[in-house]
Parts: sequence; C-alpha cells; structure tokens
Amino acid sequence: MILDRYKEVLPPYWYENKVAEYHFAGAATPVDQFAEKRRELVEQFIPFSATWGLDYWDWIYFGKKQTSSLEERRKNLQRQHWAYLGFTPSVLRAIGLSASESKQVEMVEDFAQKVIRYVYPAEDRFDSAHAVLSVEKIRPVHCNGVVLEPVNGEMLTFTGSWFVGKRAYHAAGEFRAGMTPIKWNEEVPV
Repeated sequence: MILDRYKEVLPPYWYENKVAEYHFAGAATPVDQFAEKRRELVEQFIPFSATWGLDYWDWIYFGKKQTSSLEERRKNLQRQHWAYLGFTPSVLRAIGLSASESKQVEMVEDFAQKVIRYVYPAEDRFDSAHAVLSVEKIRPVHCNGVVLEPVNGEMLTFTGSWFVGKRAYHAAGEFRAGMTPIKWNEEVPV
C-alpha cells in the first residue's frame, strides 16, 4: 500500500498500482535522507537555528567571525537584527519573549517614567542580561532603560468593605455663576 504522504501528490488511479507501491517502498529511504539534508540546509538560512551557517551570518552582520559559543553568537545576531528593525513595541515584545524560558513575559511601556517594563513570573528563568543588552542597543535617548518585574502568582484577598467615589463634573459650556463644580457625587461599595 502506498503511504499517505505520497498519495497526497499522486492521482487516484495510482493508489492501487503495485509497481508504484514497490517503487515508493524502495525509494522511501533515499527520499527521507534527502528531506533531512534539505531541512538541515534550510536551517542554516535562519540565523537563530544555524550551526555551521553562523560563519556566514557573522560575516553578513558583523563583517568578521565571532569567537564565542553558538548560543552567544545567535544572541548577538538577534541583537543586531533587532537593531536594524528599530525601537518598536513588536521588537520590544520579541526581546522579552526571547529572554523568557516559559514565554509568559509581558512588555509594558511606562510612559510616565519613560522605561520599558518586563513583567514575568518569578519562577520563570528570565535572561535579564540578554534583555537589557538588546534593549540598550536599540534604545533612543528619551527612554530611560529597562525595569524587570518578577511577580508571584499568588492572589491577594481583601476583607472588609471598600467604597469607590464616582463624580461627574459640569462641562465648560453648562457651568454658570453660583453653581458648584460637581454635578453629582456617589459612593459605590465594591
């Protein structure tokens, strides 16, 4: 019987052909070996999965071969790639995700303090050096840097009664002399 992976590309009248069945049974090993070689070659065209192809990527990005380990070379290539892309929220999220092992990191832009916050679970292995160096490479002058916030997954429970005050103010066009600025005031229990 012809395997399903070959049936996908064959016309239906070949499904019961005995000669085709013998051919595909005999050619399965070379076809699988070729597919493995092709997959390995394709991986070299992606800098984040390359092994022997890293020399070419080093030459493209840096003009010379790096002398560090494979993982460190890949991280340097990532930093250089992100530097070409610029300081955007999607790049900052990608930096946080690449530094997190569990991929549960959240990137928050703190506009008041002009910093980038990476919030991640405390039990996550977060490569803070990689994240900070990557952001520092692309950070514009007005950004003050990176803040790392490991958080616990514990829930806080509050007991007692809480009230939230709600107020509505008069709009500029309806405000007249002698009126109070507050239109209505209400306290709502939470």
